[in-house]
Amino acid sequence: MKTARTSVFISYSHVDSHWREMLTIHLHPLVRDQQVQIWSDRDIHKGERWQDRIRRQLAQAKVAIFLVSADFLASDFIHAEELPPLLVAAEQEGAILLSIIVRPCAFRDSPLSSLQAMNSPSQPLSGMSKTQRERVMLSVYEELREVFKPQHCPAEPAVPPPVVTQPKVKTTETTLPKTGAKPLPKSDPEPGEKPPGKKPSDRPTTRRTKNK
Repeated sequence: MKTARTSVFISYSHVDSHWREMLTIHLHPLVRDQQVQIWSDRDIHKGERWQDRIRRQLAQAKVAIFLVSADFLASDFIHAEELPPLLVAAEQEGAILLSIIVRPCAFRDSPLSSLQAMNSPSQPLSGMSKTQRERVMLSVYEELREVFKPQHCPAEPAVPPPVVTQPKVKTTETTLPKTGAKPLPKSDPEPGEKPPGKKPSDRPTTRRTKNK
C-alpha cells in the first residue's frame, strides 16, 4: 500500500545549510497557515535510524526541493538514495520536483537537467543580489502555495420542493335571468279551462250610499 504524499522534502548538501535556512523562512507561512510539513534531515532526532527516516519521508513527499551546487552533485548518498525514488515518483505519481541552483555547478549534466529549474544555471543564487535571491525564494513559496491550496467541494445545487397540484373542483353555475329581459308570452288556455282572472280579493268593492 502506497503512502499518501502530503509533505515537502528538502534535499541539500550540508555545505549549503544557510540556503536551506533561508528557504525554510520563506516557506514557514505554509507550515503555520496550511499545516504543510516541510522536512529536511535537520528534523532527524538523536538516536533515530536516519536512513529509515529519510526513506519514509521520501515516500511521503508530494514536492521535493533540491538546493543544487557542486557539493550537492558530488554527494553519493543524494545521487544513489534520494534522486532515484523521487524521479520515479515524479514520473509515476505526479510528484513535483523543484531545483534551485545555489552555486555554479554542472547542473546541465545532472539527472535533474530535464526538469525546469526555478532559476537559470547561469544565474545561481550566489551571484545574485539579496533582493534577487529573495524573489527566487518567493517564487518557490508561491509554487507550493498553489500545490497545497485547500480544495473546496462545489456546493450541491438546491433541489426545489415538489409542486403539489390541487385537484380541480367542478362547480355548478347558476344562470340568473338578465335584467330587463322580456317576459315569456302567455300560453292560450286549454279547452274547458277558465282563463286566469283576478282573485276575489282583488275585485273592487262598490259602496252603497243612501240618498240624501
